[in-house]
Amino acid sequence: MNKIYYLIILFLSLTFISCSSDENDVYIEIPIAEIPVAVNLAEVPYLKLSDYHFFKNDLKNHEPTTGVLPYEPASSLFADYAHKMRFVWLPNGTTATYNGDDNVFEFPVGTALLKTFYYDNVQPNNTRKIIETRLLIRKSDGWKAYDYIWNTEQTEAFLDTVEQGVFIPIEWKENGITKTTTYKTPSQTECLTCHKINPNQTTGGEITIPIGPKPQNLNTNYNYSTGSQNQIAKWKSLGFLGNDVPNTSTIYSAVDWNDTSKTLEQRARSYIDVNCAHCHRTGGHCDYVSMRFNFSNTNLDTFGVCMTPLFYIENGPFVINGGDANHSELIHRMNTTEGATMMPIIGRTVIHNEGIQLISDWINSLPADCH
Repeated sequence: MNKIYYLIILFLSLTFISCSSDENDVYIEIPIAEIPVAVNLAEVPYLKLSDYHFFKNDLKNHEPTTGVLPYEPASSLFADYAHKMRFVWLPNGTTATYNGDDNVFEFPVGTALLKTFYYDNVQPNNTRKIIETRLLIRKSDGWKAYDYIWNTEQTEAFLDTVEQGVFIPIEWKENGITKTTTYKTPSQTECLTCHKINPNQTTGGEITIPIGPKPQNLNTNYNYSTGSQNQIAKWKSLGFLGNDVPNTSTIYSAVDWNDTSKTLEQRARSYIDVNCAHCHRTGGHCDYVSMRFNFSNTNLDTFGVCMTPLFYIENGPFVINGGDANHSELIHRMNTTEGATMMPIIGRTVIHNEGIQLISDWINSLPADCH
């Protein structure tokens, strides 16, 4: 029925209504109706990204269909300098619920979360290149992860049915400096490594969850097409959230690590949270080590300051060696691409120099009292 309706509207949109036949003729063009989002849980994943109708007009422009909302966390996970566009869609009439400032909202069945990775200033012509769009869709038995790889023509993204990841060479300019890498889209196993949690720490108790859409990360302004607005307030106004969400003034919130108007500690802990906390938390992939890197953890002892590493690191006697970044395990792991040593263990192939500088500055500002 929807296809027939769409064809009728398409036919009508090509028809012009004439009010008169003189030089003052007025023509009214009937617009083509938007195709509503299609997330049939019995049929997804679809083979093409366009099949969901998350975006209207030219797919690569990511112009969201009505009901699809862009969002952006306060700080973004580093992924080889790739830029990201994020969107959320909830089934009509449903609402996500609050589960704590530093926990992901509890989204209803049918929810779709999208994240597109792309580069600007790609050489040799300084163009934009979209690499992949990752989807998390909540089905009745939990969240499912799907990856869509964009074609060379940038007209469509196709489901990665092999689920082993794809290697894509890329050369681009970052702040005027030419950089190169072989970008890797994640395999299904790698997706679940970061997105899993075992909340009750029981055998076989792992579940898949999103990472970014938490109150602490969304309590910031976003420049919507209608103007700048606090994201949590925007979500509430659209019915995405209910009244159980606390007032934005009371939410303990992370910050943009690039925002130098914030304190060095806030910026550093926000960076560590978004890059490390999804594994270094109770029930996370790295639960077995003692650090808890979530932003809400203000106890620097359990955050790793003066903590002895579980594994030996040369010249790194403490995870975070207060006053001495050069002899901190955290910096050693950030400053390498050796597979057995680097952190995060997946998701990057190059060193994030700006991140290392930030965390080094913070560590060096701490009291030098580790013994």
